[in-house]
Amino acid sequence: MPTPPHRQREKACARCGQPSPVMYRVVRREDEGWVFLCPPCRRTEAEDNPEYRYGGTWKAVKGRGGSA
Repeated sequence: MPTPPHRQREKACARCGQPSPVMYRVVRREDEGWVFLCPPCRRTEAEDNPEYRYGGTWKAVKGRGGSA
């Protein structure tokens, strides 16, 4: 049985607006709630930010893992 194709998705960073194949779901400020940030913006926002919280990793390519 063939493996189903991977789904390709796109999401823009809430800070810089650029799309990235990997995004991080974070809280930058409690009053803002959850947003998605690209890796460079996530590092910048996490630095010396007591309100920062990590909530998971989002990946543009969704599909089945494992080997063929």
